[in-house]
Amino acid sequence: MLQKRKMNKRSQVTGAIFLLLFFALVFRFYELQIADAAFYEQRAEAMYNTEKVLPAKRGTIYDRNGETLATETTAYTVVAILSPSVKTRVEDVAGTASALAPYLNMSETDIQNLLSLEGRYQVELRPGGWKVDRETMKQIEALELQGITFREESKRTYPNQNFASHVLGFLNNDEEPVMGLESFMDESLKGEHGKISFKRDAESNRLPNGLESIVQPQNGDHIYLTLDERIQLYVEQALDKAQEEYNPEKMTVVVSRPDTGEILAMASRPSFNPNQYRDITNYMNHAITSTFEPGSTFKIITLAAAIEEGLYNGNETYLSGVYKLPGGEVPDHQRQGWGYISFLEGVQKSSNVAFTILGYERMQKEVFYKYIYDFGFGELTGIDLPNEKRGFVKSPHNIPPLDLANMTFGQGVTVTAIQQIAAINAIANGGTLLKPYIIDRVVDAEEGNLIQQNQREVVEEQIISKETAKEVAQILETVITDGTGKNFYLDGYAVAGKTGTAQKVGDDGRYVRNKHIHNFIGFAPMDNPELSVYVLVDAPEVEHYSYGGFVVSEIFKHIMQNSLQYLSIKPQIEEVSIQANEGKKASKVEAYTGVSLMAAKQRAEEDGYKVIVIGNGTSVQQQLPAAGAASYPNETLYLITNDSGESTVPDMSGWTLRNVKDWASIVGVELSVLGRGYVVTQSQQADSIIRSGDTMSIVLEPKFSSDSDEFFEDELENTEGEGQEGSENDDTEQMTNDEEQNLIVE
Repeated sequence: MLQKRKMNKRSQVTGAIFLLLFFALVFRFYELQIADAAFYEQRAEAMYNTEKVLPAKRGTIYDRNGETLATETTAYTVVAILSPSVKTRVEDVAGTASALAPYLNMSETDIQNLLSLEGRYQVELRPGGWKVDRETMKQIEALELQGITFREESKRTYPNQNFASHVLGFLNNDEEPVMGLESFMDESLKGEHGKISFKRDAESNRLPNGLESIVQPQNGDHIYLTLDERIQLYVEQALDKAQEEYNPEKMTVVVSRPDTGEILAMASRPSFNPNQYRDITNYMNHAITSTFEPGSTFKIITLAAAIEEGLYNGNETYLSGVYKLPGGEVPDHQRQGWGYISFLEGVQKSSNVAFTILGYERMQKEVFYKYIYDFGFGELTGIDLPNEKRGFVKSPHNIPPLDLANMTFGQGVTVTAIQQIAAINAIANGGTLLKPYIIDRVVDAEEGNLIQQNQREVVEEQIISKETAKEVAQILETVITDGTGKNFYLDGYAVAGKTGTAQKVGDDGRYVRNKHIHNFIGFAPMDNPELSVYVLVDAPEVEHYSYGGFVVSEIFKHIMQNSLQYLSIKPQIEEVSIQANEGKKASKVEAYTGVSLMAAKQRAEEDGYKVIVIGNGTSVQQQLPAAGAASYPNETLYLITNDSGESTVPDMSGWTLRNVKDWASIVGVELSVLGRGYVVTQSQQADSIIRSGDTMSIVLEPKFSSDSDEFFEDELENTEGEGQEGSENDDTEQMTNDEEQNLIVE
């Protein structure tokens, strides 16, 4: 009986347990199927459904001719497998770090620290192993390091290194645009990512027919710039050479087409390689963000205003030297002046007094300010680049007389390089202020359809008349041929332009002694301008400030001459020669051999030839060009008197290098050449005897003025004495705006 009771009790307990288990099962079923059904359904979807991003390809940036300036390329991130569950993991930490360090530009210690991280399946070897190029990847792959693999991804690449880097900007490895066009045009360039959804099994394998949806990415638009890769190259070369030789604090060059406003080249120094953006220390595009006192290049505005208002007469004379006015005086850069000179000479010599008379004494203040604003100063040009600055123009309200006078020659006003190029374009194109632009068009990457097409945009149709613009251009040409810009002279091309030198403003708003900003703005050919070029060099390391103008001229001439030749703009000298002989038949060279040298020379000169005698004989044995050859008058004719190996040295003063080389080739003399331009010194005196095989040295220089104050370009502005003090008596309006003043010295 007792045994039976025990069995019943066990049965009851067992039944109760099963009953509880049943109710627990029912409750759990209720939770799974009803109460928490939505939660578990989402977890299941997350486990078996996968969504991946299909990245859009960023648009390419091209120059005007379709040359690639920025593009997407394949990159590789170095990955180390660390998990103990993987046989091919990294085991030799020290050896692997030692092998990788030279390729990743990382220390062995930093790599070892990454390879020693615990609890990681794998680790990326950043920063050095992040998005390396294919060549580096192949080099690392050849090491056959255990546990080292690669993940393929995309990277923004700039194939020309520091080429137009401030214009392009860059994209960092996180695909964030940092500056330049990469930032300004990011919405167009980046496109829209797509996505793909599919089902997978518990082991993350994609299920057959598991594709649910796919949204294709929309690749970014392509952007074509107005930049010309070849002209940009000339700019980069000239700046690199100047940087190496003179180490200025900064430089800026802008090249434009005067008739459209297109920017063909733009560069600044210091520069950077956007492919190595971690090394960048200078993010400023000085052509649009740095403001500075322009100095005498601003005199172009005063001159144009005076001509337009009928206040300029080039033949009228005035007393140069010093101009006294309330609050101080304005001296010329040659303080004693040049006596009474014409206003044309005043422009050519860059006389501050001349421009003070024209802009301050004769012109109403409101009229002068009107032209400053009409030429675009104090306002944004609207160029399609980020962070453009306005510059600074003093308020006309209660401006002191000395400050107003100083503005007439470019002191007490700050400008940007892009404003300067827009202003000179208005002179070159006949008086129309154009908006400068650097983006030519935006094109759809998929279909090639045109999305945006920029073109010539007029800001102000006629800020000065065409007649005034032409007269200003002609006067600016004389600055090059007869004035302070002689070292900007180009063989064969008529250049119109203006030099400028201004003392640099320091952080405290006062002028810094012995530091100057040298700049030049000009266009060519003068009669039919194809290119305008602005060059600024800030504080080059030269023996005397006046030599800074030479640095600027070397940059300008390299850019302008090479660019004109690249654009197939024929030298004007050749064109004049062709026009002079147009419609005429070439005459045949007469025979001058077999007669006395005196008779042959006299007859040849009468026939219109420039005669050079080779040899020291008394009769002509040979001639070049030969008798019967086609020739025009004014060409050079060589009369060779003997073959004794001796010749009389001519006076080569003013000869070009080509002339000297022709002569040396005929007489068999070796040349040693120093400098560029025209012969100023020759080692063998004129009329001395030289023998075939001898060496002769010549020194060439550009057509400089011999005046010490103008040896290069130079017209240092009124920055000392009373003029300087007077220019600082309005601290509020002068240059105390930190943002405006410090940009040029950052």
